[in-house]
Amino acid sequence: MPNFKYKAMTQAGEIVTGSIAAPTAAEVGRRIEYLGLVPVDTVTEERPESVASSFFTLTKRAKSEDVTVFTLDLSLLLKAGARLDDGLELLSSDADVGGLRAIVAKVRASILSGESFGEALAHHPALFPPMYVALVRVGEASGTLGEILEVLAAERARSEAMRRKLGDALRYPAFVLAAAMSVLMFFLLFVLPQFASVLRDFNAKLDPTVLMFIGLSEFLRAHGQVLALLLAALIAAVWLMLRRPKMRIAIMSGVSRLPLIRPILTYHRTTLFCRNLGVLLASAVPLTTTLRILVDMMAASSDPAIWMRMVERVRHGGKLSDALTDTATLPTMAVRMLRLGEETGQLPMLASRVAEFYEAKLQRSLDRIVGIAGPAAIVAISIIVGGLIVSVMTSLLSVSQIIG
Repeated sequence: MPNFKYKAMTQAGEIVTGSIAAPTAAEVGRRIEYLGLVPVDTVTEERPESVASSFFTLTKRAKSEDVTVFTLDLSLLLKAGARLDDGLELLSSDADVGGLRAIVAKVRASILSGESFGEALAHHPALFPPMYVALVRVGEASGTLGEILEVLAAERARSEAMRRKLGDALRYPAFVLAAAMSVLMFFLLFVLPQFASVLRDFNAKLDPTVLMFIGLSEFLRAHGQVLALLLAALIAAVWLMLRRPKMRIAIMSGVSRLPLIRPILTYHRTTLFCRNLGVLLASAVPLTTTLRILVDMMAASSDPAIWMRMVERVRHGGKLSDALTDTATLPTMAVRMLRLGEETGQLPMLASRVAEFYEAKLQRSLDRIVGIAGPAAIVAISIIVGGLIVSVMTSLLSVSQIIG
């Protein structure tokens, strides 16, 4: 008779696990209910884990989406009455959290050794940023950890949706441009040389544009391997530079000055700052602590020294709106709304409203750029290839007239 593993919750909210020998999983469910337990996971048959599956589990890396799922599931368990260590034990073997299971087990071990939940999470800053840890500590101190985790999960889901929108908005024009460039390269490397040999054999008169592209085609064919190596080296160099915070900030600063990119980065920066400002203040995190947390978040898109000056001014008694006005990092309208929130005592609510407003503006700007960039790339490449074809065909026509 097979053995089935189960996890269930008692009437007191404790998570219990065990193994029952039964003919079917349905029979196990009936026995669990007879004992007065509430199943919280699917009853599964115990099977030996293969070496391949163990290796896959060990090598699978945790993702941001896994942290969001973990946060929401843990919130639901805590609000249902489960204890923190029991909830972590349940999630440490839950397939929904993916590669985060090993980290959850380590967090639970740290808690059992005497650390708080916030301290245990702080050992993994790559997955649980300072804002996450700060809110967890607030939840532990106030006894509202379940509610705090629910808010965190909602905000993380919103941020991930926005990142997906940004990725989709950039991916479509990049794909169209890459496809168009591939067509142009195919024409230069394989089509144009065939016409060039015919035109040279008949000493056809070629215009400067055709001569330029024929020379480019010959250069690419003659130095293709060297150019491919240089391109690979350039990509690797850019990747290494982007991994350095100073270089990343310098590149972002330069890109942010481009006419079409500047408003998008401004909207994104405003949304990020105001959204997290509202969440932290609404969770009773002090303003100075909130701003120190936000400095690390905003450093990826702008100079951190600017944000540090803002924090120092607020720490010495200045108003947040005045400090933001001096830094000129956020739009004037956003700063005015935040000033109104300071004056009325509704800064968390108005910060969230500002974030929603600029998030909508960001989405409209992305839709506009996507609608323009893709067709513009297609039209530009079509004009280039079409002009080449017309020039080549004109030269071939002149050759046929000479022969005729």
